[in-house]
Amino acid sequence: EYLIIIIISPKYYETVTTSPFDLENDERTFNTVYIHKQNEFIQNGSKNFRFIPILFPGAKKCHVPNWLQNTHVYGWPRDRDDILRRLMRVEKYNPPPIGELPTIVSIPI
Repeated sequence: EYLIIIIISPKYYETVTTSPFDLENDERTFNTVYIHKQNEFIQNGSKNFRFIPILFPGAKKCHVPNWLQNTHVYGWPRDRDDILRRLMRVEKYNPPPIGELPTIVSIPI
């Protein structure tokens, strides 16, 4: 599956919140608005598997679309290493090996 990186900036926010009649009719704007209007995220039970929102300098949390508010939003360049790990699908922490289950002793009261 493809991952979709969404660069959040004041210009992005302006593009996706502007009336369609006020937008420039270029391919960049069309693609930006199309991805913004995708309802795959909502149909997926609001589980984020493909979208990676990244806040660029000058952008704030209020510029993130509502449908991405419940996912982890990365900051550029602060979270550069975490973004690269996500793109490469590498976990930051390796889980410990599973050991033997503890013995549970039940004592009636």
